[in-house]
Amino acid sequence: PRCPRSRATMLALRAITRAVVGRTGPAIFARRLSLPSHKVLDMPALSPTMTQGNIVAWMKKEGEEVAAGDKIAEIETDKATVDFESIDDGVVAKILLPEGSQDVPVGTPVIVMVDEAADVGAFADFKADAAAAPAAAAPPPPEV
Repeated sequence: PRCPRSRATMLALRAITRAVVGRTGPAIFARRLSLPSHKVLDMPALSPTMTQGNIVAWMKKEGEEVAAGDKIAEIETDKATVDFESIDDGVVAKILLPEGSQDVPVGTPVIVMVDEAADVGAFADFKADAAAAPAAAAPPPPEV
């Protein structure tokens, strides 16, 4: 015998699965679930007026350990070249944008970090998908 609550739960789970898988595709969805624990770091706003930046140089390579406070990259802002520092310990799993990338919007995924060096290989083919890209900036409010 089936209870109505379990049917409702099953229908809700099916709808959620369709919504998630439908947006990302089954292969990407399954691959994301199988990836080790990781953090995708975005292009930071390194000055109050920064809306985009240029990646001058990566200070760490894929597979290198990073301690909190270590320089990860040099980022050229609208005002100066500034160090992008790690706030956590970890290992660089994947650099998503190469040195020399220009006009990268703040909030764009730039690097993937993992906790264990053994997990780096799982990210060899990792790509930041369009869903991770920042939304377009809203136009400024009209002046009154």
